[in-house]
Amino acid sequence: MTTIAEELRQKELRRSYLLLAVSSGVLLGLAFPPSPLYSFAYLGLVPFLFLLVRLDTIGTVLRYSYLSMGVFHLITLYWVGGFTHMRDPYLMISGGLLLIIHPMFYWLPILGGYFILRRWGERAFLVAFPFLWVGFEFGHSLGEISFPWLTLGNSQAYDINRIQIAEFVSVYGLSLLILVFNVLSFFVIRNLTERTWKLFSRPSLATISVLAVLYLSPLVYGIIRKDSTDFDSGKKVNVGIVQPNIDPFEKWGEGFESKWESYARQLGILYEETRRLSADSLDIVLWPETAIPFYILLPQNAEFYNQLKHEVDLGGTPVFTGVPDGLYLDSASATPTAKWIPQAGMFFEGYNAATLFMPYEGSGSVYHKVNLVPFAERVPYAETLTFLIEAVRWSVGLGSWGKGNERIVFSLPTRSRDTVFFSGMICYELIFSGYVRQLVVDGAEFLVVLSNDSWWGNTSGARQLSATTILRAVETRRWIVRCANGGISGIIDPTGRMVQETGMFEPATVSGMVRAKQEETFYVRHGDILGWGSLIGGLCAVAAGFVIPGRKKKVAD
Repeated sequence: MTTIAEELRQKELRRSYLLLAVSSGVLLGLAFPPSPLYSFAYLGLVPFLFLLVRLDTIGTVLRYSYLSMGVFHLITLYWVGGFTHMRDPYLMISGGLLLIIHPMFYWLPILGGYFILRRWGERAFLVAFPFLWVGFEFGHSLGEISFPWLTLGNSQAYDINRIQIAEFVSVYGLSLLILVFNVLSFFVIRNLTERTWKLFSRPSLATISVLAVLYLSPLVYGIIRKDSTDFDSGKKVNVGIVQPNIDPFEKWGEGFESKWESYARQLGILYEETRRLSADSLDIVLWPETAIPFYILLPQNAEFYNQLKHEVDLGGTPVFTGVPDGLYLDSASATPTAKWIPQAGMFFEGYNAATLFMPYEGSGSVYHKVNLVPFAERVPYAETLTFLIEAVRWSVGLGSWGKGNERIVFSLPTRSRDTVFFSGMICYELIFSGYVRQLVVDGAEFLVVLSNDSWWGNTSGARQLSATTILRAVETRRWIVRCANGGISGIIDPTGRMVQETGMFEPATVSGMVRAKQEETFYVRHGDILGWGSLIGGLCAVAAGFVIPGRKKKVAD
């Protein structure tokens, strides 16, 4: 029979468990942009580690880890449903489901760690846990259901000095550094509080010294590297950015008697601002993602296409713009996401795309977005899950996009008679460090990001994506130009510093200079060594737990 004292003890334990779980979620959430408290990530998992070594059933591990990761998601991703404007039911439903379901993904590294903890004990768990977590993060960037937005290394984007090591280790190396720091911090705090170590004992001082080296050495390297970076080499490219700040729902015709009335107005804004920029003798002008919100490249829209071509010819400046693209397909070649068009008697596949309009040449190669937002832009593995396709077609012109399968490096002749090469990414693609790296391997000398973050209002979403640009610039040592519909647009140098930056939700134009660079970083040359190593190492550790005898962990009180 349970005594009153035992009941009180259990209640106190549950309260302490709740406090530890919530504390980790809050610390991790507050470490992510736009918060300046990025150093919280270095201790964010310590409360959770104290919790995990005390739990004695898989059920409690699932519950408390879900709570911790749920709090983490609510703080960082509260914006994903567009709840600030509540204008799109599907956006709210899909965003809400992400907040509910995605914390469960973190059960993978946590359960793997808990298995090793029970099998081999605490020290083996502490060694394996950083690799399990980073391996999960890297694995979660692969495939069509990937969502590497919450990679812990992303939290450090504002710590310009320490992130300079990303040219060697990428964002996953930053994550691994954070995880190792958390584990060692937990280890020293646990031994000190349990009086296993004294503060000035040799093990304590040795561990604290390692922590100091882990925290300070990237700082020292970053200060030296940032100041020694060569900004003057490479061909000059003068770029212009048009941030039209058009309501994202209006973009697709909402609020107008005719959608073509809306389209004509939007093009008029782009033309007017581009004329002003072209007077600055620019080499290229950028328009944002789906700046042209209809299929202007199709023959039936030739009138609009010819007008656009006339504007580009008149200004004499190439325009790189986001634009939907489409292909008509017969039944034999139709993809699962293609729509049947009765009037044409064919299927039609639409793509979220970008293309370069050259003066007196028109449009050339069209880039089709390769990395699409799961469910919001395309049903993952649509070839198999065909029954879900109709359920995710947006009423505002988005959703059910076709998946591109080719990277493109665009050739750009400059006014100084040089030829430079660049690649464009569309919004979400920026968070895939491996994909951006591959664009540089293909020959991109500078990078362009076209985005439309206005769907989520004046929230953290656009600021988090903008901060991720910093990490991609450092990893590749490339200049990156951002062009967003409602912000944030700007120019980022190879050390991650924002040279020019617009505000949110204001019409703006920006002009500036970037350099076309050809040097390759260690990360660009060698790829995701740490990511693959962590993934394979973590899987091997868990697999070994099934075949190598171990000992049960001692459950802490």
